[in-house]
Amino acid sequence: MAQKGGPVPPYGEAIQQAVATGDLARMKAVARDAEQHIAQWGNIPAALEALKLEIAKLEARSGGSGGGAAAAKPKAAAKSRPKTKS
Repeated sequence: MAQKGGPVPPYGEAIQQAVATGDLARMKAVARDAEQHIAQWGNIPAALEALKLEIAKLEARSGGSGGGAAAAKPKAAAKSRPKTKS
């Protein structure tokens, strides 16, 4: 979710907005931003799945703290860490 008044992350809403404008230059800029974001932060969906797995493990140890997304068994995911610039 984007923060109010701050930059829009280069996925989801930003991509949809760029497409809706029909502005080729804007679409290319958003595509560049998204590529840079992925290069810096890696596979966000895999990192999120790893996070959910860790949450489920901790909740199972503590007897759970209320259903939600952790109630369903999360899929195992490859660990993903932010890439550092060399």
